[in-house]
Amino acid sequence: MTRGDEGAIADFRERFAQVMVESGMPRMAARVYSALLVTDSGKLSAAELARRLGVGAPAISGAVKYLVQVRLVERGREPGTRHDFCRVHEHTWSRYISQSDPVLVRVQASADEGATILGLDSPAGQRLDETRRFFAFMREEIKESMAKWQRLQAAERETG
Repeated sequence: MTRGDEGAIADFRERFAQVMVESGMPRMAARVYSALLVTDSGKLSAAELARRLGVGAPAISGAVKYLVQVRLVERGREPGTRHDFCRVHEHTWSRYISQSDPVLVRVQASADEGATILGLDSPAGQRLDETRRFFAFMREEIKESMAKWQRLQAAERETG
């Protein structure tokens, strides 16, 4: 990789991080996630992340904690060493979306409870019922979309 390539990659990394920030991700978490995405291995130590991003270890630690919590990355340790690393999950976004169902179930169930309590004859009850129906719809769409995605991925692997 040439020095120009490294600069272009760093610029892209920061632009991608900004897109993630604008989508609601905390800034440092977005920068860490982007740094992991643009590495071939998808895996860096906290020290490597701090060096690449020009920040201290506490900033990296907080960002990694957030990313682990939202299931976009995982922490690990190199076998036989004491070297910890942070790694982007394989198939990050499909994994993230497919694991969102428990949260969607809770929102759907809570909206259903609220609609029952408030009654469908009230505007608030109608809003909660719409929320319930929307989340039921989205859960089914996600399930179908994930199945379609898996079929597409399998077809791509077969055709090389």
